[in-house]
Amino acid sequence: MWFSSLWEKTRKAARTGAKKLREKLPRKKLRPYRSARVEEMPDIVKPLTVYLCGEGEYLWAAAMICPCGCKEVINLNLLKTVRPRWSVHEHPNGTVTLSPSVWRQKGCRSHFFVRKGRIDWCREYFAEDRERE
Repeated sequence: MWFSSLWEKTRKAARTGAKKLREKLPRKKLRPYRSARVEEMPDIVKPLTVYLCGEGEYLWAAAMICPCGCKEVINLNLLKTVRPRWSVHEHPNGTVTLSPSVWRQKGCRSHFFVRKGRIDWCREYFAEDRERE
């Protein structure tokens, strides 16, 4: 009986202490992906940049570094007559939205959305994951 009372007091103190600690810690604000319009893809692709290749309003490709950290360059088709294709929306603040999601079938197999410059990760169950379950 005394043990359960002591246990509850300890748990309560730990919860309030953790909450206060979280409030004191500075939060790292992630920088969003920004768009950069180019006529030709650059030789070196910078992180946190989605390059939109084209002339004027006519865009035909997008490129970015994979956000998972593998440092591979992802090239996306923006032509309406070729599949698969993506559409891009540039926001007034310079961020970008790509749709549909980007899913790398080889390499790191990342699957994510780019929405208003932020990366929203998807969790997929691959054959290897199913075998473990």
